Amino acid sequence: MSETTLCKLCGKRRARRHCPAVHGDICTICCGTEREVSLSCPLECEFLQEAHRREKPIPVNEKEVSEPDIRVTEEFIRDHEELLLFCMVSLVHAALRTDSATDADALEALEALIKTYRTAEAGLLYETRPVNAIAATLQRALADSIADYQKVRAERESLSFRNAEILGVLVFLRRMGQQNQNGRPRGRMYLDLLRQMTPATAGDERAPGIIV
Repeated sequence: MSETTLCKLCGKRRARRHCPAVHGDICTICCGTEREVSLSCPLECEFLQEAHRREKPIPVNEKEVSEPDIRVTEEFIRDHEELLLFCMVSLVHAALRTDSATDADALEALEALIKTYRTAEAGLLYETRPVNAIAATLQRALADSIADYQKVRAERESLSFRNAEILGVLVFLRRMGQQNQNGRPRGRMYLDLLRQMTPATAGDERAPGIIV
């Protein structure tokens, strides 16, 4: 009779599934309770994918919605679909390249960029940087990607997006993130959603280079 394999986390219950986060087998209870809490689960984990499909996002208080004074309409999103997709791909690429980056880090990075563009709209040049080092890395990567995108677009079409247009897209992305979080300390439900919405990144945590 073969020996029962115990859960690598609790050491008590029978292991029933492989966990790529611990490189070993764990029980279903530890998988459910420690997923994105004490474990940084890779997005390709089938059990994480199933959980993200089943989980309900935490509700967002109306008073906490990002930049309530900025109106982002469906028409605006349709007209700026290319810019939105580019920012989505850039953000998820940056997150997948950054160890331990979570939804909270992505939202903090977006918040800092929004403040930077709001300042620019007021005629001032001042870059807001997150105190959180991981969020700062994401913010810098996304800011650089947008700058590169603007340069390529100007060369290609002799046009570039106004600060107000970029601001609107960033606000939309942050609101989307607020509405797609599971509340877990290491949660990446929002980043997983972005990854699934951008075919170039779906199923690939290696994050290939950004295509403009």
